[in-house]
Amino acid sequence: MSEKKTFEEISQMDFESDIKTKEGGTDKKTGEKIYLKYLSWAAAHKVMKIIDPDAEIIEHEFEHYSVLSGQQQDFLITELKPYRQTGDGYMVKVSVVLSGKKETENYAIINFRGQPVLKPTSTDINKALKRAFVKALAKHGVAIYLYEGEDIPDQPKIDVKEIERLEKLLAQLDETTGKENKRTLLNTVNKYTKQDSRLGKPVKEISDMTYDQSGLFKIAANKIQQEFEKQSNNKK
Repeated sequence: MSEKKTFEEISQMDFESDIKTKEGGTDKKTGEKIYLKYLSWAAAHKVMKIIDPDAEIIEHEFEHYSVLSGQQQDFLITELKPYRQTGDGYMVKVSVVLSGKKETENYAIINFRGQPVLKPTSTDINKALKRAFVKALAKHGVAIYLYEGEDIPDQPKIDVKEIERLEKLLAQLDETTGKENKRTLLNTVNKYTKQDSRLGKPVKEISDMTYDQSGLFKIAANKIQQEFEKQSNNKK
């Protein structure tokens, strides 16, 4: 039996060679393609067994009742199925026992748009079970960073007054440097936004920015101002 690893040790392991990327549609606001990183269930299963050869996957089953009509009386039939019905759809439940510890994930059966499937097929149920397994494994630390920020709501965009302040700042910077700096500043904002989705979404215009992105915009503008002044002083 391999040596047991802590959550911290597992969460710091390098799984990049097992991570895949898929296209996740187009951002309606920016028009840019969205790319999502994910860990396939097969890769997750391999990683799990490498960490703990005795690891266990539990696909929970739920009682389902139906009535079978006979000639003289009806019979109540009880079946166990790997999903349960909720108010607006269906869910599955998967636990992963790793190094003696159990983590559980409840996962909704959804379509590719993230909407609940009202009449799930065996394929829908199987996909949901595999996704629930990968998420339950992530709770042990396996590639958990892939899910950081997924439950964080969209940040509010800057208001009209902030837009006016940024546009005034940009106009002053353009006048000082003698060139247009808008695209450079927005590219800088998007560079850091892609590294940390909590800042917001990639932007095309100043009005699209969140307050965190506004702060980045100001910092980048100040840096350009300082670099320009430094170069001007060196020429004197």
